[in-house]
Amino acid sequence: MKALIYACHGFRGDVQPYLALAHALGRAGHSAVLVGPRRFAGLAEEHGVRFVSLRDDLLSLYARADVQETLLHSDAPRREDQELRMALHQEVMPGFFPDLLAQIWAAARDEEPDIIVYSHVWRQAVHQIAERLGVPHVLAALYPHFVPSRHYPAGDGLSAHPSNLADHEAAIRNPLDPLTTRMLSTWREETLSLPPREDWLDYRCSADGTPTPVLHGFSPHELQPSPDWPTWVHTTGFWALPAHENWQPSSRLLAFLAGGKPPIAVGFGSMTRPDTENVGRMVQAAVHDTANRAVIVTGWGGIKITEPSEDILVVDEVPYDWLFPRVRAAVHAGGIGTHNAALVAGIPQVAVPFHAEQLMWSEHLHALGVAPRPIKQRELTAANLAEAVRQATTDAGIAQNAARLAEMMRPEDGCAEAVRLLEEIQLCAGSTSHRVPFRPETVAAVGPDSPSTA
Repeated sequence: MKALIYACHGFRGDVQPYLALAHALGRAGHSAVLVGPRRFAGLAEEHGVRFVSLRDDLLSLYARADVQETLLHSDAPRREDQELRMALHQEVMPGFFPDLLAQIWAAARDEEPDIIVYSHVWRQAVHQIAERLGVPHVLAALYPHFVPSRHYPAGDGLSAHPSNLADHEAAIRNPLDPLTTRMLSTWREETLSLPPREDWLDYRCSADGTPTPVLHGFSPHELQPSPDWPTWVHTTGFWALPAHENWQPSSRLLAFLAGGKPPIAVGFGSMTRPDTENVGRMVQAAVHDTANRAVIVTGWGGIKITEPSEDILVVDEVPYDWLFPRVRAAVHAGGIGTHNAALVAGIPQVAVPFHAEQLMWSEHLHALGVAPRPIKQRELTAANLAEAVRQATTDAGIAQNAARLAEMMRPEDGCAEAVRLLEEIQLCAGSTSHRVPFRPETVAAVGPDSPSTA
């Protein structure tokens, strides 16, 4: 089986689960190609996964102070946040999105996959590539919001609260603004040479009406599958990427871990905010106030410690599946990869989310009893962080809940289950496949007045 996997167009935490899926397919004897932002080509190469690069200059917008401030309010956008988003959309998308669509089509055209797997970010576009090639497609989502349900709201809401089923259906049928819809429609007609059809943006089924299989990359023990999801929706467990086989901890890190009581781990991943030095001062003060030691993982710069004390070790990066079993608690932004590593390690957590997606998971961690109430990044202080760390490290109930959940989650192998399901889906599709191999002359021959070869 040759799988083409379109990762989220985002930061490392968005991309890495799809790299893990591609890596697992390779270990199972299949061919897998990952398509994602070019800055992750080196990470894919480290794990022996073929990679097709997409332009990623849009990600540089997140370095802008005004955009960072907007993200900090994404759970409750202010008027100025909405105005900035609209202005950026009108300014950036016409020059960026059509080229990106051309790149994702070129990847499929050149690779000729047997099956296409795509993240929720690409849900309105990539299923149309599968339609053009006549191959099965699978939505691989890291959130539960992309299948209509009475228990989880529509995708872009990313709230923990239940939804109205009719509203959820409507959000899926009409998900995009007019500008994006026009660009997608033009690409479908002029690049893919596909004829018009009703509900062409609805990713929930193929052109022939066959339901789209959905793989959910989170644990059913962490987030219960909705009872109203159809049978083609599968919750596999998290798609965890193993540490590189040649990775070894530094002697400095080993000495610090052995040099006193178990520390806490603090890291906010790829997200940043304009005042990283101030964040560092708040983290350092909270560590001292709670009489803890700490390993501070700076990641892409979300925390900056200018003068670390003896009870703090600052590192750029360390695999969390190695570090977390060696610490007493984890302070993080609530991203799916980080909090899953902490769940499997069975340690208490403190979530300090930047944006609405992280806040959704953070609220859920609190509901599970493995973390205090989350602290939104825009509300972070040394005092409230110290209080949360103190609660996480002294509350016996949190420790017991974390240990109990870890016992249930450790036997899971989300990647292996996802691979098994993809094999099954591809096998079933292959028995009735109407795939048409890509040929450049075929695209030229198909037009609005010609029957589609897909």
